[in-house]
Amino acid sequence: MWRNIIIFVQILLIIWLLQTNWVQQLFSSTQTTISAWVTGVLTVPDRQKIASLRDAFMRNNMSLQSHQTDYVFEVTDTIQGIQRFHRLYCAGDDKNPYLFGRNLDKFCQEITSSGILPIGAR
Repeated sequence: MWRNIIIFVQILLIIWLLQTNWVQQLFSSTQTTISAWVTGVLTVPDRQKIASLRDAFMRNNMSLQSHQTDYVFEVTDTIQGIQRFHRLYCAGDDKNPYLFGRNLDKFCQEITSSGILPIGAR
C-alpha cells in the first residue's frame, strides 16, 4: 500500500516539475539546438554541390566584373535559387541583366552538369 502511494506521489512530482517554466525553457532551447544541428547535417551535401558549382564556374571564368561575381554568389546561395535561375534564364528565354552571352551559356552549362537540377529539368 505504501509503495503505491509513494509511486503516485513521485508521478505527481514529476508532472509538476515538468510543468514549471524553467524545465519547459530548457526543453525548448534543447529542441532548437538539436533542430539546428540536424538541419546543418542534412544540408551538407547541398552546400558541397553549391561550392563545387561556384568553384567550377569561377575558376574557368575570369572575365566577370565584381557585380557579376556578387550576383553569381547570390544566385548560388541555395539549391532553390539555382533551380529558379536555370528555369528562368537557361531553360526559359528570360533576359538576365547580370549574366548574358558567353557567361550565361557557361553558367547554364555548369549548372546542368553539376547534378543540382532534378532529373526532369536537365
